[in-house]
Amino acid sequence: MLRGALATAVCALLSVPAGALAQDVGLPSTAVMPVQGVVGDTDFPEASRSRIRNGDFVNVDNLRQMGRGLGKSQVRRLLGNPHFSEGVAGVSRWDYVFNFRTGVDTHVTCQYQVNYERANGNYVVDSMHWDGSACLDALNDRPDPVVGPDPVVSTAAPAVHTLSADALFAFDGSRPRDILPQGKEEIAALAQELSRSGAEQITVVGHADRLGSHSYNQALSERRAATVRQLLVEQGLPGAGITAAGRGSSEPVTSCDRSLPRAELIECLKPDRRVEIRVAGTH
Repeated sequence: MLRGALATAVCALLSVPAGALAQDVGLPSTAVMPVQGVVGDTDFPEASRSRIRNGDFVNVDNLRQMGRGLGKSQVRRLLGNPHFSEGVAGVSRWDYVFNFRTGVDTHVTCQYQVNYERANGNYVVDSMHWDGSACLDALNDRPDPVVGPDPVVSTAAPAVHTLSADALFAFDGSRPRDILPQGKEEIAALAQELSRSGAEQITVVGHADRLGSHSYNQALSERRAATVRQLLVEQGLPGAGITAAGRGSSEPVTSCDRSLPRAELIECLKPDRRVEIRVAGTH
């Protein structure tokens, strides 16, 4: 009798059309895959320092896939690059500013942070944090969707991938022989991503911190940009579509106090030592 009842139940489930279970049986996706994260328990950067003004409307289904153990490449595919200039390689936290619709013309904005730990030589997600409970509570207990006009589709700005120069190059290095193993892995992974996206125009821009002379920093940033361009070409990207340039220390992203002890100042200026890969024309 019990076996017959179970068989009947299984047949009933199999007869439900694909994609209809969550809607017809009444199981909201949040009950199956809630958005994870803890409120607070970390420091967040000032939202005004985000490279994406007013935040980004992230794909909520992608956010539900976030969890401990994911690698940086997986996180980038789900959420994109971090919104602040902390770098991509060699850093243990990425920060974002996300928007979520609460009505036809209203939304809530929250900061989201991904913290990484080293496991077997790789960075994997250790924890996720929200700056407040508003977004987390709303995402895990969403009301019925509000029907309104189709959203306005804006033209996406060129994507910017930021790599920490400290993770790419040995100290004071700028040549291919100075690239660190971790830097090679980051560049190889980025090249694969750019190849899949069909990037048509790539600009590699090197930056230096304010320590050292203007001429030295300018030359260093140019050499580092040229080296990263060379490595991207070696990974199979067409060289005709990749240009390289150096900005020296003219475009800092930090505001470090000059009175800091030198070791602390060098660490504080770390985000300024970077290489940006600016991508346009993806499809």
